[in-house]
Amino acid sequence: MDKAVAERLRVWAAQYNTPAFIPDDPVSFPHRFNDRLDIEVSAFLTAWIAYGRREHILAKAGLLHDWMGESPYAFIMEADDEFAVLRGEASEGRRDTFYRFYTFADLRRLCRRLREIYRRYGSLEAAFASIPAGECPTRRLRRLFPDIVGIPSVTSDCACKRLAMFLRWMGRRDGIVDFGLWHESLDPDELLVPLDTHVRQVALELGLTRRKETSWRAAAEITDALREVFPGDPCLGDFALFGYDMDKTRKQEKER
Repeated sequence: MDKAVAERLRVWAAQYNTPAFIPDDPVSFPHRFNDRLDIEVSAFLTAWIAYGRREHILAKAGLLHDWMGESPYAFIMEADDEFAVLRGEASEGRRDTFYRFYTFADLRRLCRRLREIYRRYGSLEAAFASIPAGECPTRRLRRLFPDIVGIPSVTSDCACKRLAMFLRWMGRRDGIVDFGLWHESLDPDELLVPLDTHVRQVALELGLTRRKETSWRAAAEITDALREVFPGDPCLGDFALFGYDMDKTRKQEKER
């Protein structure tokens, strides 16, 4: 990798991996809580809806947390079996849309699956740890949520951005933005960069990949490139890619 690019990535990572990053990011929702089980539930459900425009994500996550109240974990474990509070106002012939392509039925199904996991394993980390090693963490996590809308099948080549983001929150250990709660089951060096179309374009511009598709292979290639700059902690580079984009946006605004 070009030394100048590597140094810029380090500068951007240091600039944006700070507490100031939290308030305007979806990670702000699990940061409302201190109990690790509340953090897990909040983080997973927030990550599940984290696609589309940021302001829309934050608004919908805020509404979801209003429904869950002071303890997302207690909500999952103590709500009625049908999660009746999680219902829309769909009329006959209309879809009960919760957020974009997700329906309220999809949300209730995910909540029921989380309840099953917590009843059986006690925590999402324990459930994750029960899956034999051999695959990367994102693929292992996917195996806990078969047939859940919004979580691709294990056989697909999807980059699984939302699962990768959740695992970054749980796995990175510096305790600044990310929580590092899963330190017994997850090595930060195993994490995959959360990749969407926007991040892929940034990585292309920086020469971190030549792939033009938002795929598992592209995410792995970008992660490998970031590992050269951030040994043992490649997803620290996620903040650097965000910083590059912010820097580019400021320059464009000055040129207008």
